[in-house]
Amino acid sequence: MKKLAVFSLVVVTVFSLFVGVLAESTSEPTQDQLEALAAVLEDDSSEAVVADQFRVQVSPDDLSVVSGLDPDWVNILLLGTDTGSAKLNYGRTDTMLILSVNKVTGKMRLASLVRDMYVDIPHLAVRNRINTANAFGGPLYAIKVVNETLGLNITDYCSVNFKGFKDIIDYLGGVTMTLSLSEAHIAGAKGTTEPQLLNGEQALAYVRIRQLDDNFGRNTRQRKLLDAMLQQVLSGGDLTRTMAALTETLKHLSTNMTINEVLQLVPAVLKSNEGMDMAGFPVAGDYKSEMIGGTRSVVIFDQQATTEKLHRFIYEGVTP
Repeated sequence: MKKLAVFSLVVVTVFSLFVGVLAESTSEPTQDQLEALAAVLEDDSSEAVVADQFRVQVSPDDLSVVSGLDPDWVNILLLGTDTGSAKLNYGRTDTMLILSVNKVTGKMRLASLVRDMYVDIPHLAVRNRINTANAFGGPLYAIKVVNETLGLNITDYCSVNFKGFKDIIDYLGGVTMTLSLSEAHIAGAKGTTEPQLLNGEQALAYVRIRQLDDNFGRNTRQRKLLDAMLQQVLSGGDLTRTMAALTETLKHLSTNMTINEVLQLVPAVLKSNEGMDMAGFPVAGDYKSEMIGGTRSVVIFDQQATTEKLHRFIYEGVTP
């Protein structure tokens, strides 16, 4: 029972760390509208919630799915939006991850993508940060951008806003983490380098820290928090709290996966005795940060090298 709860927590917690009703667009945006929209999306101080009439309409049959990949692996895009309590899937994705599950062995791998990766935005003939894809057209559009950028076959997503993230931490009774003094100060935690219990609000502040480093450091903190949560449950965490956290988080969750699709993965995961591998992309040496327009920092990356290393991580277990 505990292992089933852990698997469910992996799926739902990962979703909540990182956030869908797909918004339907009534018309294609004009170039002027796109330029105005791009200006809003470049402003990190705004929630960047895009009105329906400006959003790109994407069919589930038009996700740029790549064929020929190992069919034993299922890849799921996990999104966390920066819209707070606003509509799910209407804002930029503060976090984007790819959860890969082997249907035969139950092995799980988690790849985090840096939100400032500068990519082509299909249909719109523009380049922008990868985290704007969800704002331009919702989670299916985000899937399409990720598939085209990294040569994947993703068709499923799960998304949650930060209310869901805070709730799952609180329902778990908090999570024990070791923070630096600078991290603790920013997160509103105790000023100590000893392990301490963070509540949902503190944990959210921790994973969103920007002042100390770049988004690569931010991604590392997200993976550390997820690992701490999983280890806490695996090492004898309260099953009642775990199930309560799952129940609450489902209220904030949106996905195009059916219950049957999730349950099909459970038997393999239950028999697996392996933990979950984690890695961030792009890796050092494959990217550089640049300023665009004098005000916007983006990550220029080697697309071929990043794609190859990501595929080796997912399908071969080679951590870069």
